[in-house]
Amino acid sequence: MKKIVAILLFGSLLSCTDHFEELNTDKKSLATVPAESLFNNATERFYHIMNSNSVNYGVFKLYAQYQAQTTYPDESQYNMVTRNISANWFSRVYRDGLNDLKEAKRLLEAEETNAATAPIQKNKLAIITINEVQMYSTLVDLFGNVPYSTALDFENPSPSYDDAKTIYYDLFSKLDQAISDIDVNSAGFSAKNDLINQGDVAMWKKAANSLKLRLAMRIADTDPATAKTMAEAAVTSGVFSELSDDLSMEYITSAPYTNPAYEDFVLSGRTDFVAANTIVDVMNGYNDPRRSAFFSNNLDGEYVGGTYGTTNSYPNSTQVGSYLQTATSPGILISCSEVEFLRAEAAARGFNVGGTAEELYNKAVATSIMEWGGSQEDVDAYLAQEGVAYSADDWKQQLGTQKWISLFYSGGIEGWTTWRLFDFTGFNVPDGLEYSDIPSRLLYPTNEATLNGTSYDAAAAAIGGDTKQTKIFWDVN
Repeated sequence: MKKIVAILLFGSLLSCTDHFEELNTDKKSLATVPAESLFNNATERFYHIMNSNSVNYGVFKLYAQYQAQTTYPDESQYNMVTRNISANWFSRVYRDGLNDLKEAKRLLEAEETNAATAPIQKNKLAIITINEVQMYSTLVDLFGNVPYSTALDFENPSPSYDDAKTIYYDLFSKLDQAISDIDVNSAGFSAKNDLINQGDVAMWKKAANSLKLRLAMRIADTDPATAKTMAEAAVTSGVFSELSDDLSMEYITSAPYTNPAYEDFVLSGRTDFVAANTIVDVMNGYNDPRRSAFFSNNLDGEYVGGTYGTTNSYPNSTQVGSYLQTATSPGILISCSEVEFLRAEAAARGFNVGGTAEELYNKAVATSIMEWGGSQEDVDAYLAQEGVAYSADDWKQQLGTQKWISLFYSGGIEGWTTWRLFDFTGFNVPDGLEYSDIPSRLLYPTNEATLNGTSYDAAAAAIGGDTKQTKIFWDVN
């Protein structure tokens, strides 16, 4: 009898346990997050910080001297510490971007495939790799040496910092493999899970080659032979070549998927930024037809930039144009005009990329003007001007300046990087500072010194000191 009672009691307990487990199981939440959703989130978070105008991380339109500040000019005076700008970049790119891509890749690799699904899986993995390359190369471009080989390991809270050049060359190999793996005749991510190319695999291949061309020209001063091989291969394989070609995030009218600059210029209700006198004065000097697209007509046809590096009057300074104040404006990271400028630079260095330096320079300028609504008449008049018409004797100054102008809406990092690479003259110096104070990199996050001190100390020593003036390995001029 006791045995029967015990058995009944045990069965009752099992039944209660099962019942409680059922009650405490959230049947509406996913037990695991699909790889496609992780890819979607990683790219959205990365493009958000790349296109943001927030002074908490999106300071590069200031460093590129496209914009000036109205009330708090700390960032245009190169204060990187007060707002933890660097720490925000580490957390956003490592935690929100690269970590999600790593998990998406793990989930995809664990999926069973057949003859029909294997090419789709391979395309998805290649597309993830392309985005990983873009994220890691951005970190190198900002900081120099960064965690790479031991990054993203939860069991290792103190990752070491890898040599920046070594990271770059490993990224070259990964990008080449991704380009080789892409099958444009098979599908990839669905349109709804691909906010960048809406499932267009052929466009991902173009984007990968365009990124490869950009990275090739990064190392043109330090390793011209490798740069030449990479650049020529990228162009042969197929880079952006049409006005509609670009690498950009598509945005909509509903938060949180609006253009991040729209959040900063419109939804915030603040008036913190105006166009900087640096770029306005240069464009005024050339009677540049893009001014009406880049800037607002708030001063009755006059363009008067705010003084860079100090406070400015918002109503009495030229304001940024409607593009940054529109929710649905794409967040552009690589444009067709940038690719044409990269080809022009390659040709000026003697690389075989399908045209002479002058031909490709003219095409680059024309492409930029037409991207922003200009006409062929605008192009012809602009290129005929002294200082704009191509001159092989001063191609770095000239090409650098024109490329910098064209990158006004590309997040700021590339505009700043163009100045770092070409060292063209024309940037303004804030009062009390010297030209040498214009930064060449971001400082490492301050919390790295306290939470990852040994690795931080080694990294700082390896790059020649954790200072704003320490140059990235490709910046040798």
